[in-house]
Amino acid sequence: MRGSRPGRRGRLTGILIAAGLTTVLATSVSACGGGGKTSDGANGRLTLATPAPNSLFTFNEVLARQLGFFEDEGIEVKLAPVTDNIPIAGLVQSGKADIGLVAATDAITAALKTDDLRMPYDERTGGNGFLVGLVVPEGSGIKGAADLKGRNIGLASPDQDRAYLTAVLKKVGLTIDDVDTTVVGPGSPSVARTLESGRIAAYAGTLTDFFAFDEAGLPVRDVTPSDLEGLPVGGYLVRAHTLQKSDVLVRFFRALARATFVGLQRPRTAETAARKVAPEEWSEPEKARGLLKELSTTLTPFDGKRFGEVKADRWGNAQRLLREAGVISDSVDLGTFLVTDVVQKINNFDRKATLAKADQWPAQPTTRSAP
Repeated sequence: MRGSRPGRRGRLTGILIAAGLTTVLATSVSACGGGGKTSDGANGRLTLATPAPNSLFTFNEVLARQLGFFEDEGIEVKLAPVTDNIPIAGLVQSGKADIGLVAATDAITAALKTDDLRMPYDERTGGNGFLVGLVVPEGSGIKGAADLKGRNIGLASPDQDRAYLTAVLKKVGLTIDDVDTTVVGPGSPSVARTLESGRIAAYAGTLTDFFAFDEAGLPVRDVTPSDLEGLPVGGYLVRAHTLQKSDVLVRFFRALARATFVGLQRPRTAETAARKVAPEEWSEPEKARGLLKELSTTLTPFDGKRFGEVKADRWGNAQRLLREAGVISDSVDLGTFLVTDVVQKINNFDRKATLAKADQWPAQPTTRSAP
């Protein structure tokens, strides 16, 4: 599967270029509720900070709104403002958002600063293989990660991608000390030229970075070991006292789980919902449909049934890699930070009734949550 991934990237590049989705991911989210403190779930009102609202990358959130699952759970969901200089984890920690979709590394580093953060819902339980990787120029003589010993590796970020690179190197018998690293930032034409020139031999980043390389005219090849598994991609971060005071967060995650279930079982319904909120992403329908399919696989539950399941061993792996990479020097008490006892409540919904409602939509209008 991983061996064919660069080809899939190439075929899907057009959709990001045509729709400007890389720009969507980089720009800020418009605020609906101002920049003050949230209501902390009072009266079913929740504020969500998400990196790519109303896009294919968060199509399950879109489905939850479009199909009325939030309303079914008696909650109203608004978006918090997101900017590059204010991490989503910081919005949750400061009380400007009740829920934030964050990368695993951001969640762990944020939890080191306060004991009031919790992780009750793991988002990309289907794996990180389609979303992150270690790439080299297509014509590079480097055949695999083992060939990178003594080379300079470019990183999109100093924490998440350094930790990912550490995991890759460990898989082939190397350590982070066996290579040099340079933080060169997100994928861009200038970073593509740096990679093409050989000043960096490889680049660790994410799907959008690799699309940016394609757009700049530099095809890349993934050299990540095919059996690199057991690492969380990220999930939804919340504050402990919000989780404890009522079941409002459980209701939010149940609505999200229902929407994810629909997305996996009814891809055409997911497509319809995605088209309604972001028609510009569908200028090339087949490519957008392919991207939706790939993104859906990353949301598949571990056991095929329980959405959002948090596995402590995976998060433990991530924390160890962050320490090995020198990103953190201390450890989070994962027994407290990870919330594993609400997954049954989250998944306590009628699968048949959920699909029946999806099959009736959009024939019957639903009330949307506030943008």
